[in-house]
Amino acid sequence: MKLDEIDSKVIAMLQEDGRQSFSDIAKAVKRTEVTIRRRVKRLKDEGYIKRFTVVLDPMKIGKRIRAIIRVKTAMKESTIISKKLRAFKEVDEAYFLDGACGVIMTVTVDDLTELRSFLEKRLGGIQGIGDAETCIILEEIKSAFSGPGAE
Repeated sequence: MKLDEIDSKVIAMLQEDGRQSFSDIAKAVKRTEVTIRRRVKRLKDEGYIKRFTVVLDPMKIGKRIRAIIRVKTAMKESTIISKKLRAFKEVDEAYFLDGACGVIMTVTVDDLTELRSFLEKRLGGIQGIGDAETCIILEEIKSAFSGPGAE
C-alpha cells in the first residue's frame, strides 16, 4: 500500500508529538476522528508505524556517557553477534553495515568505567568481534528523535 497525502500528514503529526489526540489530528487534516483512528491502525498493521514510545534524555536520568562504536566483525558470526547486541541494555542502536564497515552502534552508560567494562567484557566477549573504534558523543546536534527545530 502506498501512502497518500493524508497518511503522510498523520505520520508527520505523530512524529512531532505522539501524544496528540486523534481528534486534534482529524481537525488538522480535515477528516473525522474515526477516519484517523482507522488510518493509524492500518499504518500500524502494515508496519509503517513500528511502535509508539517515549524518548528519554539519557543525561537527565543519570547516564553521562554516550558513544558511537564501530567494530570489525566476522560475517560468519553475524547471527550470534546480532543476538548478543540486542540483549545488551547499554546498546541503543546497532547496525550491520556494507563492506568492511562491520557493525556500528550507539551506547549509553553511566561513566567511563562502565564504558571500558562494556568494551572489554561484554563486547569483547562476543565471538566474531574484532577491533573496536569508540567515539564519545560530545553534543547531540540532531537525532531522529529531536524533532524539527528542537534545541
